[in-house]
Amino acid sequence: MVGGSRALPLGGNLPRPVHRLWGSASRAIQRHPLLLKTVSSAVGFAFGDLLFQVGTGAALPWAQPPAGSAAERRRRPLDWNRAAAMGAAGLFIAGPAGYGFIVWMEANLWKSAPHCAAALATKVALDQVLGLALWHAALAAIHEPHRQACAAAAQWPRRALAGAQQRQQQQQAASKAS
Repeated sequence: MVGGSRALPLGGNLPRPVHRLWGSASRAIQRHPLLLKTVSSAVGFAFGDLLFQVGTGAALPWAQPPAGSAAERRRRPLDWNRAAAMGAAGLFIAGPAGYGFIVWMEANLWKSAPHCAAALATKVALDQVLGLALWHAALAAIHEPHRQACAAAAQWPRRALAGAQQRQQQQQAASKAS
């Protein structure tokens, strides 16, 4: 067991083949947690990138839009190299780093009750917030389009304030004119 983690007690009510599969999976997770974390991160990162590409307009190879349609004109293929690069980042960077952070949290946070609801909520929140910040900082450091997107996203409070001030000035000008 790593850092006091434990298997989920779900085996009792499952059909025999599922129970055996669950037991095998639980033993594999306990024996090779780093391998599981790195491989699952690689698969998740690659699949997530493919979903993002499809969600932002990449065409699925098996889905052909009608000939001559606007969808056909703006169609772009899936970038398999990009998805592979994201998978590699999950395998070699995010997976091992995430595993190390989880082991550190298990060893250092909420030692008296490591599996209580408050401990789990704290650990998940730290993992997600710090992980998100570190991931975006690392990606922005090596990828110019992401750096530009992060810089633009960081400007939204100023743009929102400027937009509110502009609307207020327009309303004042309209009230003076009437």
